[in-house]
Amino acid sequence: MKSISTQQISDCGMHDSTLILQPQQMATIAFSEVLPPELAKASSLVFASNKNLFQQANENKVKGFILTEAVWIEVKSLITPEMSIWTVASIPQAMSLVLPLFDLKKDFIKAGIHPAAFVHPTAKVSPSASIGPYSVVEAHAEVGDETYLSGHVFVGAYCIIGARCHLGPHVSIGSDGFGFFTDKKNNHHKIPQIGRVVIEDDCELGAFTAVDRATLTETRLKKGCKTDNYCHFAHNVVIGEHGLMAASFRVAGSTQIGKNLIAGGAVDVNGHIKITDNVALLARAGVTSSITESGIYGGFPLETQRESTKTLMSLPQIKKIRKQVRQILKHLQLAEEE
Repeated sequence: MKSISTQQISDCGMHDSTLILQPQQMATIAFSEVLPPELAKASSLVFASNKNLFQQANENKVKGFILTEAVWIEVKSLITPEMSIWTVASIPQAMSLVLPLFDLKKDFIKAGIHPAAFVHPTAKVSPSASIGPYSVVEAHAEVGDETYLSGHVFVGAYCIIGARCHLGPHVSIGSDGFGFFTDKKNNHHKIPQIGRVVIEDDCELGAFTAVDRATLTETRLKKGCKTDNYCHFAHNVVIGEHGLMAASFRVAGSTQIGKNLIAGGAVDVNGHIKITDNVALLARAGVTSSITESGIYGGFPLETQRESTKTLMSLPQIKKIRKQVRQILKHLQLAEEE
């Protein structure tokens, strides 16, 4: 059970020298947890992005609130002296700053190498990094400052993990890329993958994500990339800074993607293409060729968001359209083509 003071919450409210959490009213309270309004109690801290959420929590005698500025204006008349109130422009941003104070699992993450992990003697692991149980760090690999490897993570030989990264359970960094030569008898001969993987600073990779070793040079995820679970990055792929990729994002070999990519779930990207900066891909999009203009795209074949939406809206009408076409052909006494 946590006991977080109002002062601790106020102290965490800075980001890039800007005050994010604006204290509006402070009472001497200690908070034990953060809960949604319907489950909250007097010792809870509640985030409320609208008046209804505030009122629901208020009925539960909640004393601590982080509110949007608009909600604060709406509910001022309901505030009592024993409440502590902070206002923010963005609830998600406030959550990113405040929730670490209440994260119980962080109490059990310590710098160092778990006794059940294997780290090769030639590997370089920062003293401030944390290597979880049954993880493997192979020869000459590097793990940076304050990076956390969950249990069962694999980091292959000569691969580099930057600072402040978070690798979820069963992440694989530097397994061999998928490269084979097929001879005339349909025998498949392995092409050795002799490159490496580089994961730059501040990246987070969800559980079961795989980043394959390059054939000759590097597979690289640049600074600030975040992936959900079950993502796959094939050999020689480069992902630009601050990519954000939902579950089951998959990209084939040698594709280069610019910065600020946003990808929905189950997006597939073809190999040997380029995607420019500031592209968003809707869930289940299929990218078969290069994207040269920033924007939002979806569907398969890939279209702009506007055209993709039109296509999706048209699909339920196909049976009706086919029936109408048959009626027209019959009226014109034309045979329907096989």
